[in-house]
Amino acid sequence: MIEPPLRIFRTAGETGTLVVSCSSVGKKRHSPPPPEFVKIATAGGKNPALFITDQSRSWLNAPGMAETIVRTVEDAAKKAGVTRIAGIGDSMGATMLLHLSRLTRFDSVLAMTPQYSANPKVVPEEDRWRFFRSRIREFRFDRVENLDSAQTKYFILHGDGPGELEHALRFPKTRGVAHFILPGFGHRVSETLKERGYLVRLAQDAIAGRGARVRRTVEDLGGMFRNAYEKQMADRPVRKVAEE
Repeated sequence: MIEPPLRIFRTAGETGTLVVSCSSVGKKRHSPPPPEFVKIATAGGKNPALFITDQSRSWLNAPGMAETIVRTVEDAAKKAGVTRIAGIGDSMGATMLLHLSRLTRFDSVLAMTPQYSANPKVVPEEDRWRFFRSRIREFRFDRVENLDSAQTKYFILHGDGPGELEHALRFPKTRGVAHFILPGFGHRVSETLKERGYLVRLAQDAIAGRGARVRRTVEDLGGMFRNAYEKQMADRPVRKVAEE
């Protein structure tokens, strides 16, 4: 039985891929975050899917939450007889999936604008979502680390707008993890991708683990691998202030 503040909705499907969608904080403080990426995750009713929402907005830190989700994912995968498990999430939901991928099998994860940490001691510059973050009693999942790219194909997308690079540049550089920066994008990466007509294509390719196609889509949008972005920033000429 799933107890509040956790809500999990399951849909049936016929393909061999179970898609797990973790919701972001949402826009209404006193209402549970709605399920996200429903049409993409189910592929129009073809994929079995799990939609996970955390009303407490704990970034997976609520007591027993991680264990409950892991059991539910593993049980759903077994009952559906799938051969692959994929995750898709935005912001807090993306962070949750990155942590969950260390606890159970995920073949691919699309994480859009995840936080490196919700702990103010780890990212002191972060001042968003203070209402919920201040209520987290213990940070069991203190920061994103130790991602296993041998087990999971990771696609991590960040913009470079206000508040984003503070998280993006703290992520460990892990061989095999496809970490992209989209210059000019803010925190609304998934919404901007949708508005420009790229979200469905990119998400479908990420769910299927098609890394080359994900990279081409990101590059079409002006994005690049994190290493290339950092090099570009380092190579920018520094403007000298004229002496009076």
